[in-house]
Amino acid sequence: MRYARHYLNESQMNVFKWLIVTATILIALIMITPFYGRAQISLTLQPGLGQAITAVNNAEAAGAYPNEVIPLVALLNRALELNQEASTLSLNQTGEHDQLISGASRILANVTNQANDLTTKSAQRAYSNKIITYASGIIIAVLGTFAYVAIAEFYERYRIKFTFQMKVKRK
Repeated sequence: MRYARHYLNESQMNVFKWLIVTATILIALIMITPFYGRAQISLTLQPGLGQAITAVNNAEAAGAYPNEVIPLVALLNRALELNQEASTLSLNQTGEHDQLISGASRILANVTNQANDLTTKSAQRAYSNKIITYASGIIIAVLGTFAYVAIAEFYERYRIKFTFQMKVKRK
């Protein structure tokens, strides 16, 4: 700082000091953030949660509408809430803990099944829409070709008819 005084005026020094203070605070916040307590996913739920999330992502990638995916996401959130409740229980409440974890497992299995069904349904719907799009394009192209031929033929007849109806006038 004492070397910077030779090159910066007083207002620039104040801005420089505030930048250093702000950067220090941001670095401190970034360093503290990993130490916040977070609920851990139960080891028995981890495979099911991964499968459920993958299944929901696959359904969305297959073309599922948002209003079809939202209930699945709500069920995923409910399973995470049950896991959170189970993680807050004390060690002597194993019965409630197991009951909450099994409920979360059932929800995750249900989400996976529903998402797989939705993936199949969405893929079929996307395939049907693709077939309809291509078929309608072909039909429109054929109709456009027939219309062009009909208009061209009509124009040719009109031109010939108009040409033969012309009268030659003397000057």
